[in-house]
Amino acid sequence: MRSGRARGLLLACLVGIGAGAVACGSAPTVGNLTATCPAGTSCSCNVVGNCEYDCPGGGCSFTCSAAGNCLFSCAGGGCNVDCHNTGNCNTTCTGNGCHMTCTGAVICSLEDCPTPSTCTKTCNNSGSCT
Repeated sequence: MRSGRARGLLLACLVGIGAGAVACGSAPTVGNLTATCPAGTSCSCNVVGNCEYDCPGGGCSFTCSAAGNCLFSCAGGGCNVDCHNTGNCNTTCTGNGCHMTCTGAVICSLEDCPTPSTCTKTCNNSGSCT
């Protein structure tokens, strides 16, 4: 009878540890991140803090989530930006042809697209959309 109870306790502990590890794996990071996204690749920010990505070659896909601020620059143009964060999301697209979608961001801005601009922006439930 005792060994059955001990096995039950051990099993309960292992299940609890496993569930805790899964929950921790999806949590955002705390701090700041500055990085370069290689041309034609996908990069994401899931930080409580500030995140800054450059895409000098263009064609990048950026995703911003969590409670931080995201700053993206796309000198090569043709980037897709998806912001579903609760902070600010700012994109500069000197290469033109960028598309930005913001959902829930406090400030959503897409700037520095050359004239004539082929940049587009969609804002859903965002504070300021410029």
